Amino acid sequence: MRHYFLALVTFFYCTTAIAQRKCGTAEALQQRVKEIPSLQKIITDNEARMMLGQQRQQLRARVEAIPQTVTIPVVVHIVLDNPALVTDAQVATQIDVLNRDYNALNPDISQVPSVWQSLIGNSRINFCLAQRTPGDEPTSGIIRVQTAAGQSFSISNAAADAKYNSAGGSDAWDHSKYLNIWVTRLSGNYLGVAAPPGTGYPVEQEGVVVQYTAFGTTGSVGATYNLGRTTTHEIGHYFGLKHVWGDDNGTCDIDDGITDTPLQGDNTYGCPTFPRLDNCTRTAPGIMFMNYMDYTDDACMHLFTTGQVDRMRYVLENITASLINSNGCVPPSMADNDASLLSINTPGGKICDNHITPVVTLRNRGANTLTTVKIWYQVNSGALTAYDWTGSLASLQQTTVTLPSSSVVIGNYNLKAYTQSPNGQPDGNITNDTANTRFRYDAEAILPFEEGFEDDSFPPPGWDLYNPDHSFTWERIRNVGRNSSASALVRNLGYNTNDQTDDLITPVIDPLGADSVFLFFDVAAAVYTDPATSGNVWDTLQVLVTNDCRQTGQVLYSKWGRDLITRPTAIQTEFTPTAAEWRRDSVDLTAISHKGKFQVAFRNISNSENNIYIDNINIVTRPVNQILREKGIMVNPNPTDGIVWVTFLEVPEDLLQVSIYNVQGQFIMSRPAAAIGAGNRLTFNLVNEPNGVYFVKLIYRNRANTIKLMKVR
Repeated sequence: MRHYFLALVTFFYCTTAIAQRKCGTAEALQQRVKEIPSLQKIITDNEARMMLGQQRQQLRARVEAIPQTVTIPVVVHIVLDNPALVTDAQVATQIDVLNRDYNALNPDISQVPSVWQSLIGNSRINFCLAQRTPGDEPTSGIIRVQTAAGQSFSISNAAADAKYNSAGGSDAWDHSKYLNIWVTRLSGNYLGVAAPPGTGYPVEQEGVVVQYTAFGTTGSVGATYNLGRTTTHEIGHYFGLKHVWGDDNGTCDIDDGITDTPLQGDNTYGCPTFPRLDNCTRTAPGIMFMNYMDYTDDACMHLFTTGQVDRMRYVLENITASLINSNGCVPPSMADNDASLLSINTPGGKICDNHITPVVTLRNRGANTLTTVKIWYQVNSGALTAYDWTGSLASLQQTTVTLPSSSVVIGNYNLKAYTQSPNGQPDGNITNDTANTRFRYDAEAILPFEEGFEDDSFPPPGWDLYNPDHSFTWERIRNVGRNSSASALVRNLGYNTNDQTDDLITPVIDPLGADSVFLFFDVAAAVYTDPATSGNVWDTLQVLVTNDCRQTGQVLYSKWGRDLITRPTAIQTEFTPTAAEWRRDSVDLTAISHKGKFQVAFRNISNSENNIYIDNINIVTRPVNQILREKGIMVNPNPTDGIVWVTFLEVPEDLLQVSIYNVQGQFIMSRPAAAIGAGNRLTFNLVNEPNGVYFVKLIYRNRANTIKLMKVR
């Protein structure tokens, strides 16, 4: 949570998007460098390459013909709780704005002061809404994804969550063929954020994200930012442009790297009067506040300079050159009969038993309705398994198909599936017939089970990782452990996205009918915020157990804040535990182990506090008391000197409550069945009761049972 606070402090002078523009591109990149310092060299090298390339571009422009006009395919992902808020017409207006602004055809370009008219640049970059998908199907170039009510996305990591289906967003189309634009609700009053190529972002995150009320010129667009210039600005970042003031916090130390934009100290808001001077340019004509890469209102943004165009053309032609040759703007032709396998849905990754039942997604990419198709699959180089599908699948529709089952042994596998003979005819496009996946079946573990992360491989053999945001997750660290040379941790201090879940999952464990099963593990944790702070959202460590290969899970352990930490005071640097800053915790797994084979998941839920470590994992069996095994219930110790446990082998579904009476029949105390806790146990305290005979009465829905108990000192 602290990162949001710091962002607010940094931008205290511009707190409302209605009044003042906020772009998150530079801030998001600074956050990434802080989290991953090695990115700084990548960014520095990329900047140096662009500077040199820009100079070459300028020299070439003096002797060569006008640069080639190119058209870039755009896919617009509308990610909102009500995606219909952004209409197709609104999207079209934004494309029109881009085509005018990037070709110096905007009507308000005449408002550029005469002193700078000669510097107006024409990038000759056009944009079209994509006409074909990455799978060569017709498309409008607009994708709509519905989010949770009121959901907004942080600009951290350039709003990465908006870019993944698994995080509630929309997966990018191939970055080498399309410019991806996500239109959504951004938190923190930001209007946009870009993830430019060459700056260390994963390729599937490259593109721009725009606040939906600042996109286009009609529909849901708001006031002030209603001429589509936010998207013009963010795409400028995508093509390598910085803010004109160089993001140097008001000093004159850093320029934007463009020779024909005046040196500028800080951003400009509103619609200033020309000329405008500042601390870096004190004489007329002053700063170029009407540049698309400043923060002025949409109505006062008018130009890119020739120097900015040179940089953008260099990035286009050398870093994103594949966009130039993309066929995304060309509508595809359709064959009459074309059956495609989009994907193999299962199996994939780790499977938990040796029986596989492949499930595939069949799509009709032909013009004719698909009624029959033969589907084959093969595991490694084994025998082919065939399935004859019949149905009625309309053009450009899809369905899931379950194929015949087969068995595998322990090992790693490739599974290939493909279609043949749609409607009994040759397939009109064989390039989309085949889908592949990889899966593995690991050896099961038996009890006792131990893992101390001593081997270099991580996750350990048979273990698995669940990392839906493709960011920070569990990792192995050497030379840090509880009486050991290694442990596993999540670096929550640098994990700058809140409420992200990451699981470290054991192999499938066969309890072999054990009476009771317990988990023991060492934990070390610290926080960034004062542990006494009320209302703070903390990092959380949970232990979940699943009997169905992670389809469902039961939380048996959940700790955060003061209940979790082993260092009692906050620490603002990366926490590395001393020998005294570890704790041994335990979890009763008996109930879940009685359901059969199981897996344990150690779950980290990050809220940007500090590191959590685990080590020396032990899962062991304990025998059940013979009386408990035979009778299904046990009251012990009996006689007792105070504390009494009522333990059930299995909790009866019809049990209502357990009460204790003295020998005179007087009621002493009672507890409901709902209070039965870990180990199927209720606890009673008779310390303050006199010695003598007592009766434990178990009250069921239609019956009762009484057990005699002695109290002695």
